[in-house]
Amino acid sequence: MGTVNLMIDGHHVTGQEGMTILDAAGTIGIEIPVLCHKEGIKPAGVCRICVVEIEGARNLAGACHTPISEGMVVRTRSPKALSARRANIELMMTAHTGPCLVDPEARNCELHRLASDLEVGSPRFHVRKQRYYPLEQVSPYIHRDMSKCILCRRCIGACREIAGHDIFGMAYRGFDSKVVVDFDEPLNKDACRDCGLCIDYCPTSALIRPEGAGSAKTGGNIGDDIESNVSIPNRDRGALLEVLKQEQAAAGYISREFMTKTARSLSIPLSEVYGIVTFYSFLSSTPTGRHAIRICKSLPCYLKDAPMIIESVHNEIGILPGEATVDGRFSFQLTNCIGACDRAPAMLVNQEVHGDLTPGKISRILASYV
Repeated sequence: MGTVNLMIDGHHVTGQEGMTILDAAGTIGIEIPVLCHKEGIKPAGVCRICVVEIEGARNLAGACHTPISEGMVVRTRSPKALSARRANIELMMTAHTGPCLVDPEARNCELHRLASDLEVGSPRFHVRKQRYYPLEQVSPYIHRDMSKCILCRRCIGACREIAGHDIFGMAYRGFDSKVVVDFDEPLNKDACRDCGLCIDYCPTSALIRPEGAGSAKTGGNIGDDIESNVSIPNRDRGALLEVLKQEQAAAGYISREFMTKTARSLSIPLSEVYGIVTFYSFLSSTPTGRHAIRICKSLPCYLKDAPMIIESVHNEIGILPGEATVDGRFSFQLTNCIGACDRAPAMLVNQEVHGDLTPGKISRILASYV
């Protein structure tokens, strides 16, 4: 493995090929803040707290997953990088200011420590709704308060890559994104007995150890008591989406039974299968009508009179987005881009695109589907 020469904050650094900027900076004592990353798991690069400025690069780069290269010039505390970190911290704090103010565990919260270090004040941003979830106290080994979750995915990495249990997965999309167990059910797994690794990796006390429950650690570094190089079954994740698409086309939706069967046959966690189904808007976990109407909810389509389509469909068949007709003839959904921007306003019925719509056209189109 060859050596790589670069500059970090004006210091000459010699690293090894394959090193990340975060690793290389650490060799000379330069600390770059991280949140979604922790030693022992693969970098996820989702929190963007470790962003740095690279000379000649148009965008900031995540230090935790960006490999070093010969001649690279890195600035870890440039005004641009610091401004981005503060903004990202502020966005995360937006959904956590309320409960954290009276939370005794807040003193251990890495998010709060980073906010203090970066001198981030009260968030300027406002959201339409707070992400609130009831406290889960079903398991005798782990309690979850998902209202404190910042979607860093460290629990997923620790459970999958170190403990070898593969319990958690990501589901839904956008503001509704959530770390889930199975079909988004309370965490209550026997595999969690005498483990608790995810608790140690959680930065915000969204995962906590119940009172009276002992720590899984026996001393040393996090995970020392967990068998290393756990043998996890081979997974055929590449086949998953195609299998789900075929089932959607054949059955009109993807049932829980089919998800369970697919997870077992591909050796993939059920939470991951459920996550894929709930992420892609063209997949559905509930039965759809014989004819599925989909209208793009993106801003370009909205500006090109998508509200008119929604109102016309409602007037024609009497249902709103998210509903289905009583006879099962139609279901109606808002979705992401349907690839018909040049024909907007447009809608998709099953796999057919109908563009340049007017209320009269919509009436005739829907009448043709029986």
